[in-house]
Amino acid sequence: MARLVTVMVLVSSVSACDIVWGGASIALENPAPVPEASAEELSQAETAIEPLPTGDLLYLVRFTDAKGGVRLVAAASLIAGVLTNLGLPQAIDDAYRARFDSEFQPAGLELTLHAGGSRIGSVILDGTTTQPNASCQSVAGGHALLLPGTTSPEYAFAWAGEGASGAAVEYLALEPDSRMATFGPVLAENLLRQGGEVRPYLAQRAELQAVPWVGDERPAMAATYLVNDDLASGPPANAASSLFVLARFTRTRGYVPEWSEVRLYGNGEDREAFTYLGALSSSAGRIDFVTRYDGSSMRLAASLADEGERGIDWMEEDSTCSALTLLGT
Repeated sequence: MARLVTVMVLVSSVSACDIVWGGASIALENPAPVPEASAEELSQAETAIEPLPTGDLLYLVRFTDAKGGVRLVAAASLIAGVLTNLGLPQAIDDAYRARFDSEFQPAGLELTLHAGGSRIGSVILDGTTTQPNASCQSVAGGHALLLPGTTSPEYAFAWAGEGASGAAVEYLALEPDSRMATFGPVLAENLLRQGGEVRPYLAQRAELQAVPWVGDERPAMAATYLVNDDLASGPPANAASSLFVLARFTRTRGYVPEWSEVRLYGNGEDREAFTYLGALSSSAGRIDFVTRYDGSSMRLAASLADEGERGIDWMEEDSTCSALTLLGT
């Protein structure tokens, strides 16, 4: 049996060619050349790096033992005594972390340590770092130097720069007294009612602290009250509210609110409640810090004392990389 084999060979030139096949005409052409990046563009791409924070970095410090061991993490920048966010990248890679640690957390770095609105000593970094979250800044280790007889606070603040210097004073832990226990519920009911809570008489105290206040006869009072809520559980399903109040003592009026926050939430809305954390004295004035609780996280917030009505002036933007979360509980 004879076999008919037809072989078709197509040959194209390097540049282009026309092929005629079965009445169809097909043109093969080289693709248009892709423009190459200029040397200047390549140089800019290679040198584009995330900038480091500016200003004096403020660190949240947590004491880990009775001998002065501490862990600390950068929480904010202090520019002219005013808090601003660090401006960190959304995700921190190893290269950025190495630059950050080398600049702001080297071994031997000495920072002044503040608690209760006063300088209480210094902290010296030992060069060790840990990474509780791979996308966040490092947590540094160090040792605090306090005056003899000073009580180690659970949390303190450290930085170097404007407003940080001054002679250290003893820090003594204070306990709430009977005046605070007496004035607190009355103050809470009035403030909750003013804030729109229709059941202020149901408020339960979640926390009460005696707060050092330089120049005052007696300590200030920081208290948190909740209506139909509990900080240890998930956000409430029904209507709830919170009150945070920082009040100073006067001889004629008792405890007078210095700063208060009332929040109404529940019914599907996340919790927003605050508890007192501590204070420092910056060049712009006294800054009081609170822990803000929402549905699933904690973050730092703060208020700067000035002549006007006090409110939250600064709050950490990222709850994932919150200084409180990174330092642990």
